[in-house]
Amino acid sequence: MFRKILLTLTIMALSTAAFSASDSFFNYKAIYFNLGTHTEFYNAVQNDDSGGLRKFDFAPTVGIGLVFPAFENWRYLPEFNWVLPKTYEESNIIVNTFMYRFDMGYDPLEWLRLRIGTSIIHLNQHGRGGKATMRNGNETSTFYYPSENRSSLNNTFDLGVETLFNEYAIRLQTYTYSILKKEQRQLSYTLFFTYYWEN
Repeated sequence: MFRKILLTLTIMALSTAAFSASDSFFNYKAIYFNLGTHTEFYNAVQNDDSGGLRKFDFAPTVGIGLVFPAFENWRYLPEFNWVLPKTYEESNIIVNTFMYRFDMGYDPLEWLRLRIGTSIIHLNQHGRGGKATMRNGNETSTFYYPSENRSSLNNTFDLGVETLFNEYAIRLQTYTYSILKKEQRQLSYTLFFTYYWEN
């Protein structure tokens, strides 16, 4: 885990150093605002008693990013997104997800942007404590909720495709966890509506 984070930070630092040396770095082209919904672990989480797997989740997400010119049709696209707090188990567990992202964007057409990048996904879980009695087979058992705050960090490989309409855009952004380990690989995605405010 530490090596993954270190690798991501190194790549970001090298990329930042590369384009901060150019005159265009401080002349960002646009600031943009994201509004969307995030689905975590596509087709890997059971969402009903019959064993159905979740393919879509309504998890409101907001974000902000910058567009820096790079070279020819390429853009540097750092951004931050926040999946608004979700509650589980009758509000005894609160989950926040923060995404610290960096993409390279390529515009092959005026209305199309392709993205490739990486993220550090910060998952924070806050437990309020308490207990609940639930069925456990033919009997019932008492389960206890955590009463502490826990965080985890994950590094993802990201791909996105974005359709541009003047100052607006619609984007599908994917995040692949453990891309080099097939048995641990997971895919999440976000659907975004974006407003670009030109500088």
